[in-house]
Amino acid sequence: MAYILEMIDEKGQIAVDFLLGISLFLIALTFTVQFIPGMFISGSAGESSLDYTAYRTATVLVEDTGWWGNSTSSGTDWEEHPVSIMRIGLAVDDDPSSKLTNTPNLISRNKTLEMMNVDEKTFIEMMGLYNNVDDTPFSYGYNISFKQNGNVLMLNNTSIVRGQIIPNYQESTKITRIVLMEKGTIASFTGDNLTSELANTATINVTGPFEENITIRISDLNLTGSSPMFLNASLEGTTLTRASNYTMWKMDGWDKEPFNGSLSSGDIISFDFDKELFSTGTECRLDLEFINVSLPTPGPPFTKYNNESAPYYEPAYLVVEVWQ
Repeated sequence: MAYILEMIDEKGQIAVDFLLGISLFLIALTFTVQFIPGMFISGSAGESSLDYTAYRTATVLVEDTGWWGNSTSSGTDWEEHPVSIMRIGLAVDDDPSSKLTNTPNLISRNKTLEMMNVDEKTFIEMMGLYNNVDDTPFSYGYNISFKQNGNVLMLNNTSIVRGQIIPNYQESTKITRIVLMEKGTIASFTGDNLTSELANTATINVTGPFEENITIRISDLNLTGSSPMFLNASLEGTTLTRASNYTMWKMDGWDKEPFNGSLSSGDIISFDFDKELFSTGTECRLDLEFINVSLPTPGPPFTKYNNESAPYYEPAYLVVEVWQ
């Protein structure tokens, strides 16, 4: 009888799959160890500190409502209580009793104007525009501005920019955020809810005063006949002067182009009136005269601007630049 002797090799062997798996694991572990610390930069010295500071400053300004508080009360309407300010933020209030907002990047006009009045030392401390070297604090150079169409934005005849002139020779970090800035008030009407007493003339009663220029926007006008157009605007019977008393625009979403008066179906037109026209504090009759436009709602009583008005926002850029 023949016997087959099977030799069993008991020496350890490593499978190729195991080698491949452990190699991938070690590569991933090495990458993680090197990458994770960078995710938690705390604003140490150097360029990363400037990046962190610029980003944080822009984020706080456009996403935070700000906060004030004392021993008896508190709220987000810090612009009304500047003596008790605890945090600066420019986002519109949804609920003054809450520290949060559901509308980041929607910027309050009043908060922005009050920000310009905060003294420099308080502003730097609250915005964290400083660093420490050997336990000695020093302030960063900074420039914070809101811009529209390449120019510094104006609110209530105030240029919204604070900080220093950016030095040409200095390395800096810049953050830009797109926002909607509250510019004044707007009342929107359709052709069917404009009131009229005279043919082809829309009459709107307006009561001032206003802190900013006011906007009247009209859509869905009922055009009749050939060559419908806007003729002129008058206040209390006195014809207003274009350019100096008001400007006119044809709207396409947020974009606008000069309006020469000629109307087409589907046009949305916007009139921006100088706030000084309504500085008396009394109700004024504003007439908008058209040609070949049907205004089916008779007056009096006439539509009131103040009953239909709401905050008006326009796109703008917040630019934050920081340097050492």
